[in-house]
Amino acid sequence: MEPGVVYFVGAGPGDPALLTLKAIQLIAAADVILYTGSLINPEVLGYARPDAALHNSATMELSEQIALMQSAVAQGQRIARLHTGDPTIYGAILEQIRALEQRGIPYQIVPGVSSAFAAAAALGIELTVPGDTQTVIFTRLGGQTSVPEREALRHLATHRSSLVIFLSVGMLDRVIEELLAAGYAPDTPIAVVFRASWPDEQVIRGSLADIVARVQSAEITHQALIVVSPALTQRAHLSDAPVSHLYSDAQRKPTRQPTTAIITLTRHGSALGERLHRLLPHSTLYIPGRYAGSHPPGEAGAGDIVPYTISVRQVLQSAFQKHSALVCIMSSGIVVRELAPLLRSKHEDAGVVVVDEQGRYAVSLLAGHKGGANRLAHQVAELLGGHAVITTASDAHAFPALDLLGEEHSWTLERGEWMTAVCAALVNGDHVGVVQDCGDDRWLRSALPSNLVRYTSLMEMQQAAPEAAVVITYQRIPEALVQSIPKTIIYHPHVLVVGVGCNRHTPSEEILEAIDVTFQEAGLAQSSVAWIATIEDKADETGLLEACAARNWPLKAYTRREITSLLDLPNPSPWAQRALGVLGVAEPAALLGAATQHLLVPKRKFANVTVAVALREEHTDAPER
Repeated sequence: MEPGVVYFVGAGPGDPALLTLKAIQLIAAADVILYTGSLINPEVLGYARPDAALHNSATMELSEQIALMQSAVAQGQRIARLHTGDPTIYGAILEQIRALEQRGIPYQIVPGVSSAFAAAAALGIELTVPGDTQTVIFTRLGGQTSVPEREALRHLATHRSSLVIFLSVGMLDRVIEELLAAGYAPDTPIAVVFRASWPDEQVIRGSLADIVARVQSAEITHQALIVVSPALTQRAHLSDAPVSHLYSDAQRKPTRQPTTAIITLTRHGSALGERLHRLLPHSTLYIPGRYAGSHPPGEAGAGDIVPYTISVRQVLQSAFQKHSALVCIMSSGIVVRELAPLLRSKHEDAGVVVVDEQGRYAVSLLAGHKGGANRLAHQVAELLGGHAVITTASDAHAFPALDLLGEEHSWTLERGEWMTAVCAALVNGDHVGVVQDCGDDRWLRSALPSNLVRYTSLMEMQQAAPEAAVVITYQRIPEALVQSIPKTIIYHPHVLVVGVGCNRHTPSEEILEAIDVTFQEAGLAQSSVAWIATIEDKADETGLLEACAARNWPLKAYTRREITSLLDLPNPSPWAQRALGVLGVAEPAALLGAATQHLLVPKRKFANVTVAVALREEHTDAPER
């Protein structure tokens, strides 16, 4: 390493084992090292001499960096300028080189392993697939740094080669728009690799249709590459597709039992654990073998007590994959360190509560809402006579849990990708509007925060222009509303009963088309269908059964006696009177199924099908389907 020369060194994607030998030698010899902040793995800097001057360039202007290099050169020092991956790919070295040349300062560029190749390795693919593509394109979307129009992603994507898209995961929705504009199908495989080769590397796989929601769910907004390649399609058809995460179990969504694991570590903690185990239903106690008393080590014995002799790390990680909730009677630091490799997202992690050995505090540590840790913390605190510690902002302020409404009432959620933004608006005191025209509305009858405002109609709310919105309805939402209020989530309670009559041997396609037309013209959401209702004479119609199965709709059939009990029908049917001895099928079946006297949509007649729709008026929801 020559004194007075600036070496632009590729520090690789993150894993220090992926440094080149030359990079290690230069780092070890340097007197002065500039590195790109948190983008450089601290272990890479471990190769530096103890007396080397380390400078974080993330906090420095370009002029400051150049002045530092110039000063070091004047003193005859050895300078290493570390860049992530390979410095020649989005390394922003051009400006530095220009300034160095203006000052007559020599420099050298030392290649490094690009994160593009680390991402391909994590995905288990070859970017150049024989017969599919022999070209790899590195590109990005235009942001603060513009991209020439000729290099717009929609143009590059038409080549159908392997695309590695840098610096764009925060604009993933735009990436998808560009790919669709280039003719890609919505089911095209796509992958996002977060911090490739780092210990916390994550791989999110999906299609153009669902990748945005998956990435938002994983809360990935930066330091990630987007890969679109024929290799992903090829990989998807292999039975031995590799596990891409450094911790393989973390990428397999576990099938958890609806039970709670109580895990203890010390003598006093074990005594408290045995007490809690006796009080907490559906719990399994994991206790160190030396404190287990009469319970021999092995599988769960009497009372679901499992003595263990292995490390607590193994117990915690195994229990996290097996149980839906954990109560850990030990320090929170132990729990955080040992479970960190398995964490996926708040939507998938088990709920974790940490309790001190005296049982004074039950702290909701992980998955407070979705995982139920907040509720469990309150339950444990009540059983032990302690206090629940809840740090979730919405719970701390007693705000309604908007993200749990669907689970509590079995409502169908639309636009779920906006849930985080809507909840954040509520917690931050922004104006959040609510319109609810069906389903259980008792959650709105309790004391609500002043920034959560209920409106009587969608039009009224749209005119009020809140920052975010919650809509609970059986109707289809106008596109104009979600365009004017993008932060909108929609719940569809299962409150619509569809009465159906049909001729013999009517195919399922014709029945579904009649229902689709009826709902389209009435502005109804099919996600709100509770069940299909008909007369017992039609309960064995193959077409009707197939139609219900295709949409996952339950079918309820009523007897002729029940049908004839409704005399005042809006549109009696002469055909039904002649053939079945009843005044109609679709309308009375809908009214009976909804337990109401009013039709939302009177009978619609089609060639071989009749359809009517009624709204269930009570404040209870349909059984979970």
